[in-house]
Amino acid sequence: MSKNQILIFLNGEEKRVLSNNSNKIIIARTKLNTIKSDHMLLQCNFEELDDLIKAESVIRNQLSKIDKLIIINKDIDLNMISYQYDFNHIKLNYQVLTNIIYFINLLIPLFNNNFRFILSFEKDSHFKVHLNNFNNSLINYLETLKIDLKKSNNIKIKKLE
Repeated sequence: MSKNQILIFLNGEEKRVLSNNSNKIIIARTKLNTIKSDHMLLQCNFEELDDLIKAESVIRNQLSKIDKLIIINKDIDLNMISYQYDFNHIKLNYQVLTNIIYFINLLIPLFNNNFRFILSFEKDSHFKVHLNNFNNSLINYLETLKIDLKKSNNIKIKKLE
């Protein structure tokens, strides 16, 4: 059982990762109507680093340690014809990636000794190359972080299928 969870809903929803017996802080763009369990919602524009810095401050004040960080990035509906030419969308995709990595770095001092990342990502698709790059880059970053922190934290990374 996890006591303190941070859930980041970039896109889509995932009920399998919700624990009823935990303190949850959910970070999402909008209110999620399907989540019925007790939680604190922090609305965030992931393109703005200031929002994530404010979220980290709230998390630091609310939780002493974090047991799990869950990232949901799935159920993305893209118009394939316009997607390949939508340079603003592509730019924002990589901006969100760098901001999430920065945000995770801010949270490192709050990681419990036994810490878990749980990832619920959309399946790879050759039509969604930038989404694939986002997900794979985040996984590679987490694998490197796991190695870097192996002396102080036992980090596990689980990707949901």
